[in-house]
Amino acid sequence: MGSPFPPLRRWGQNFLVDSSAADRIVGAAAIAPGESVVEIGPGDGVLTRRLAAAGANLLAVEIDPRRAEALTRELAPLGNVVIEVGDALALTIGQRLAAHGLAPPAAVVGNLPYNVATPILRCAIRERGAVSRIVATVQREVARRLVARPGSDDYGYLSVFTAFFADSEILFDLPPGAFRPRPKVVSSVVRLRPKEPPAQREELVHLLDVVSRGFRARRKTLANALAAGGPRGPWEEALAAIGKAPTARAEELSPEEFVRLARAAAPVPVSPSRGGRGVRFQ
Repeated sequence: MGSPFPPLRRWGQNFLVDSSAADRIVGAAAIAPGESVVEIGPGDGVLTRRLAAAGANLLAVEIDPRRAEALTRELAPLGNVVIEVGDALALTIGQRLAAHGLAPPAAVVGNLPYNVATPILRCAIRERGAVSRIVATVQREVARRLVARPGSDDYGYLSVFTAFFADSEILFDLPPGAFRPRPKVVSSVVRLRPKEPPAQREELVHLLDVVSRGFRARRKTLANALAAGGPRGPWEEALAAIGKAPTARAEELSPEEFVRLARAAAPVPVSPSRGGRGVRFQ
């Protein structure tokens, strides 16, 4: 069933219209009857209807009030679907589950708007207690960065951040014709399973700051990037302690080696003004 409402550019709306692709996505999510599911951005409801039919206790979060109202009229009578009007980033998954009396952990499913896909995923994978798995459609470039390993052109801060919090994989690609309106890029469906991070909160802030600063100046050697105008010696010593040359660059270190490097170096204070992209927690 299509929607009479045109997509709005400000919300990055590209709606999935390929029914076979929708079936594959819901199949990949492997929803059990009675399981809590949070769908981000239901849009015209092509995934929503299938998730409801799978027997999920479904909460769908839609930013567009027009679409939320239409989906509520259609699906609320089923009894296992709630449509919430709101910004996916305004609350955590755990907060949303509690507000609607749904039991954690939940599967998170969605055709994510390109302009907010990365922050949505970064927040969701940090909620290990509230999120069991994520099956989401994102721009293929983002998908490749999520799963990239050292030495790859796609490997960067997002790759390491994701590896700290989740096991990730690309399931399959979707062509522009699977969406309305057609995007100019290919999309990929990814699956992420949150896991225990490699450090507790205080150490993790330091660790993510090291990774962030290393990749922000990726043309520099890692020692120069991390010294940030200060002494290089401690960082060169830390690199040597983990078996890396003083000329090593950020893209050469695996996530596990970043953990060892951060622990080998003296902790670096994190200030709000220069804290890296990875040091913000909700």
